[in-house]
Amino acid sequence: MRGRRFLRPVSKKSSRRVRESENTESYLDVKEVDPAEVTSAVLNAIDHLGNQRFVLPPFAEHFERWLKDLQSLLNEFETQIPQAVDEKLHMEITGSINNIRNVLAKCTEVENTKSNESTKLQQQLARCETALSQLEHTYKSQTQELRRQYEKANQKVRAEIDQLDRRRMQILRKHTNIFQRIFRKSDTAIQGTNTALESRRTELSDSGQSLKKDLQRRREEYTTDRQRLLTEIEGLRQKIHGLSESSRDDALEARREACQRIHMTITGAMQKAQTDLGSGSPSSSP
Repeated sequence: MRGRRFLRPVSKKSSRRVRESENTESYLDVKEVDPAEVTSAVLNAIDHLGNQRFVLPPFAEHFERWLKDLQSLLNEFETQIPQAVDEKLHMEITGSINNIRNVLAKCTEVENTKSNESTKLQQQLARCETALSQLEHTYKSQTQELRRQYEKANQKVRAEIDQLDRRRMQILRKHTNIFQRIFRKSDTAIQGTNTALESRRTELSDSGQSLKKDLQRRREEYTTDRQRLLTEIEGLRQKIHGLSESSRDDALEARREACQRIHMTITGAMQKAQTDLGSGSPSSSP
């Protein structure tokens, strides 16, 4: 049998890797930052933020993210180019940040107020639309019920009319003779039947006229109520649309002006740093 193999020591290889890693880190540490390149990148990013549009409200979340992005850029500039940072730079940038933060806070407050108002209008609109739907359903149901009651109430009258009409015809066939036809005489039974028949027909006609008037009255009430609700619904929709349009303020001009001021501040600080470096005088630290 073969004897046990011993693992080869890896200390030399590991040491070489550590040395390579240390050499790499040393190389990265000594790599210098190009102030002009960093400044150009930061200023371009700030200009981009100044022209950034927000398409859809609510804008409060956009404002918060925008401020964080702007602050990150300023932090990167101060970290990468500390020689350009002084008390004046801090004061001017802090003032610009505070000003735009206040502007965005007011915009957010107005947006929230309009959003709450729009929510109330939306709820009112929903109630009106529900009332309109209920009105149409009620009118249709009541109209059908009136017709059903009319048909039910007059079904008996129509049956009596048919019965009286058949009785009148039977009497005419049975009792009418040549002399009655010549002199147009009717006996008492026929007169009574005709009177009852005419009474039922009058009752049926009056019932029909009553139904017609009732349907007309309900139609007028329905039309008036429906028009009132439609007018209210249209007014609410216009108010909601107006609030929606007036809420589309993404504070573009204020944000652009803030970024322009910060741009000028950083440019002035870099020019001052270069002048101080050229004259050999040390720049003040924050």
